[in-house]
Amino acid sequence: EAGKEEYLKALPECLKPFETLLSQNEGGQAFIVGSQISFADYNLLDLLLIHQVLSPSCLDSHPLLLAYVKRLSARPKLKAFLASPEHVNRPINGNGKQ
Repeated sequence: EAGKEEYLKALPECLKPFETLLSQNEGGQAFIVGSQISFADYNLLDLLLIHQVLSPSCLDSHPLLLAYVKRLSARPKLKAFLASPEHVNRPINGNGKQ
């Protein structure tokens, strides 16, 4: 828990480059590096979902990232995986707290 508050306070500024990158790809309607989903998208999605567990409102100041998470999470196979026990029950940090 030490440092969590400061980390989450700095997070919106750290996410700005991703919001900017998305805005440059079809106005935020494409993916992180172009018009097709890539490994980078799955990595960024995982990072953003973890941050939403730590702070559910962390994307509120980044509407393109918030829409990106919703859009990718709605893809049928990804949606099924995100609802699976393997994903839902996985620890996201080493201290057992979420």
